[in-house]
Amino acid sequence: MQNILRGEWRKIRRCQIFLVGIIAMALCPVIQYGSQLILAPQYQDPDFHFAKLFDNVIWGNTQIFLPISLVMIGGWLIDLENRSDTLKNILTVPVSMPRLLFGKLVVTGFLSLLLGLLSVGVTLLTGIAARLPGLSPAVLFSKGIQVIGAAFTTFLVCTPMILIFGQIRGAYLGGSIFTFFLGYSMLFFKSGMLLSAYPFSAALILSGFDIGGFNGASSPPCKAVSLAGIAAVLMVTAFLLLCSGRKKEVPIAPQRSRKSFWKRHSASQKPL
Repeated sequence: MQNILRGEWRKIRRCQIFLVGIIAMALCPVIQYGSQLILAPQYQDPDFHFAKLFDNVIWGNTQIFLPISLVMIGGWLIDLENRSDTLKNILTVPVSMPRLLFGKLVVTGFLSLLLGLLSVGVTLLTGIAARLPGLSPAVLFSKGIQVIGAAFTTFLVCTPMILIFGQIRGAYLGGSIFTFFLGYSMLFFKSGMLLSAYPFSAALILSGFDIGGFNGASSPPCKAVSLAGIAAVLMVTAFLLLCSGRKKEVPIAPQRSRKSFWKRHSASQKPL
């Protein structure tokens, strides 16, 4: 597994799609703060401070930017083997397909933490440049942990989409768009069990985020139901990994000996 992780990490170096995630994490704080500036004065929040900027970034990351970025990067890592025609060589090592896909998911999960950390840094710089009030070590630590935690829980929610669309050749771009719509659908679950069990809502709830201020929830969420929702997603992920085990090692064609080759060659040269 260590060799698989090391190899997948090296592939990230030539993954230009990874730049999409970096740019998305860098743009999210700027967009969230800029949305306050373009609003009419009567709709602007006069008490917009650092904590609210972090909350807006967490919401924007989970609803839009992370689903697109993570499915695109993780799907690219899986699709790379089919596109480069290297899967048949890997499977003859032999490396089982579930083990290979699990390694790619682990690398994508680590990238989600890095993207979350990048988002914290860019949000901090954006707030300082905008001279927002309310910056303190306590706010930076608590909100920073929420940003990184929400990035990882969002990755857990996206794992089925990564596996499904990554194994369909060239479908990871469409899968990222489809996952974006799933994340955006958080706006439609405002009460009851669906509010807590819906995977993307559960990702925010388990990270300690107050989702009611953004989707207008009419009832408080239940963390136990959210935990069950994430557990259900992980069970689906495990099932998809097990199903991928049907792809066995690629059989190696038997090599013909040199003696048999010359025997056939000499037979073909006999006069009619």
